[in-house]
Amino acid sequence: MYNFEFYWPVKIIFGVGEIKKVGLESKRLGEKALLVTGRHSTKKTGILDKVVNYLKEEKIKVVIFDEIESNPRSTTVDKGGKIAKEENCDFIIGLGGGSPMDSAKGISLVAKSEEGVSIWDYMGFLKNPREINVEPLPVLLIPTLPATGSEGNCGAVFTNMATHQKVHIMHPALFPKVSIIDPELTVSLTKEQLSYAGVDIICHLLEPYLTNVGDSFVKDRIAEGIIITVLENLPKLIKNLKDMELRSNLCWTGTLACSPLRFIAWNGKGYLHWIEHCLSAWTDVPHSEGLSLLLISWLTNMCKFKFFSSRLSTFGSRVFGISDNEKIIKKFLDFLKSINVKTKLDKLDDDLIEKMANTFIEVYSGGKGFVELPTGEKLYREDFIKIYKDSMAM
Repeated sequence: MYNFEFYWPVKIIFGVGEIKKVGLESKRLGEKALLVTGRHSTKKTGILDKVVNYLKEEKIKVVIFDEIESNPRSTTVDKGGKIAKEENCDFIIGLGGGSPMDSAKGISLVAKSEEGVSIWDYMGFLKNPREINVEPLPVLLIPTLPATGSEGNCGAVFTNMATHQKVHIMHPALFPKVSIIDPELTVSLTKEQLSYAGVDIICHLLEPYLTNVGDSFVKDRIAEGIIITVLENLPKLIKNLKDMELRSNLCWTGTLACSPLRFIAWNGKGYLHWIEHCLSAWTDVPHSEGLSLLLISWLTNMCKFKFFSSRLSTFGSRVFGISDNEKIIKKFLDFLKSINVKTKLDKLDDDLIEKMANTFIEVYSGGKGFVELPTGEKLYREDFIKIYKDSMAM
């Protein structure tokens, strides 16, 4: 078992109806909030009005910034940070799915940075990234989608549309102070949205699980349990959208799967997420859908590595009772089809695929031209091209 450090400073308030505490919790953070949300859904469902009313009951002043898009742009985050400064907001609330929550973290950092500093300046893949040497504004997060886990971690993902690069930033300063996870806020989600959310949750743990080298029995069992919970509960929830217990289970697995628990005692990484980031940076496909489109091709292509094949067999034996990798991958494909998500990438021209692969190397290889696996084996540009192309034939 590997040595590790574990730090999880988020106050989590979980349960049906707990959104009513947003005003009281906000009072502990400040007097004026920049409320960061998406363009449509929280307004349409009435969740935005509900949150604003709870805040007003506690005399919290609110400035609404409702310009967050799917795959949030660095320029949008910079704009939010500027508004937070101009309005003298002393804390940030992120309301919605992963995009508004990630954006709230980025805005909290930009708001305390020097004038003219962009969130993109902090991206770690740059040759000379800016250090986070300021304390961001406090952040309170309210997820309305059980998928990204942003409410429980210190990471965020932003897209630079000028360069077609989608990159994550991770730093302890970006942990939210409080997250209110109220499963009732997810009742307006469609079956399709819930299905793709489940895929994202599974992938958050499946990627580092399958690319880990070495023994970590406790962590493996935790991950297997969370994934099994999604595999068992999600199809039931899709058939019975009123079941709040199933909905609560999905919300909690979403938080845990991308919390600091994700990488404890593992040396695997989120390679599939990185591949998807390059896809959505160029095509703007929603993140969870991109994962679904790439998952089967990624599993199939990665089996050429002996350690990966062995880990997949171990996972299959424990979760599906099957050790044959072809049958395990078929199990995943059958699951994806049973929840009616897309599993085949639309036809992309060769030039676009080349650009996506180039972006992957630029962002994730550190200038080496390849990405190294924990075994020392390498993934080259041609490997990523094959994963993209094979995903069009699945």
